[in-house]
Formats: sequence, C-alpha cells, structure tokens
Amino acid sequence: MTTTSRTSAPATRPTRAPDAPTLAGAGIALACTLVGQYVATPWESDPGEWGVDFDGNGGWAALGLLVAFIAVGVVVVGFVAAHARAAAPGCTAARALVLAVLGAVTILVFWTGLPAVLAGGATGLALDARRRLGRVPAPAAAALVVAVLTVAAAVWLALAG
Repeated sequence: MTTTSRTSAPATRPTRAPDAPTLAGAGIALACTLVGQYVATPWESDPGEWGVDFDGNGGWAALGLLVAFIAVGVVVVGFVAAHARAAAPGCTAARALVLAVLGAVTILVFWTGLPAVLAGGATGLALDARRRLGRVPAPAAAALVVAVLTVAAAVWLALAG
C-alpha cells in the first residue's frame, strides 16, 4: 500500500512593486516635469539661450506637487500592472493597451508626468505578454506604439512648452 502526499505550492500573490519599464517611465516623467517647470529652453525664451528659474516657477511647492503626482502614478500603475500580470497573457496585452491609451489621454495634463508613467507601465505589460506568449499579440503591439508616441509627445512638450 502506498500513500500519496499532496503538497501544494504556496499561492503567489502579485507583487505591487513597479517593474523596470514603469520605473523608467517615472524617471522620464520626473525629468520632463523638471525641465518643463524650471528650464527655459531656447524655444520658450530668447533664441539660443537656456536658463533655470527655480524660484519664479513655483519653487519647492511646485517641486513637491510634481513629485507627488509621479509617486502616486507609480504606485497606482504598479498595482494595476501586478494584477494584470496575474491574468491570462491575452488579458495582460489588452490591459497594456488600456494603460497606453490612458497615457495618451493624460497628455492633456502632461505637466503632471503621468503620460510617461502610464506609458512605462503599458510597455512593461506588453513585454510581459510577449514573454509569456512567445509572440507579440496585436493589443500589445498597439500598446507599444502608443506608449512610444506618448513619451515622445511628453518629451517634446517638456522642451517646447
């Protein structure tokens, strides 16, 4: 007579830590918001001149607000991405597209830094779907395109004002 023992693997919970693309998006977002808020580019001021005006553009209060927007965005995107990764790869790709579109829509408030954070999260989810499926599904490909365009627009708006 044999006995069989069943050992179940511990249930894994999705981690809420942001992935590398989301953190990269946060870094880009922070750089864009700081440039957009405090740096006078040649396109905004006299041609050929760059300048920094910290006190005249909100100072520490504006800096705290901008960092808060980005921090909240990273936490929310990390939470959403963790739950999206726990779903089937096809659902993960669709959720990547949703994040990318939301990032594109937030271009309307580009000064918050949210477009790049959302685009970073969308990129991370699209790459995760590709890794798990072994191919890039159409929603993930669309998410990548929208995310790249969103970050490009955010950088352009930060520099051109």
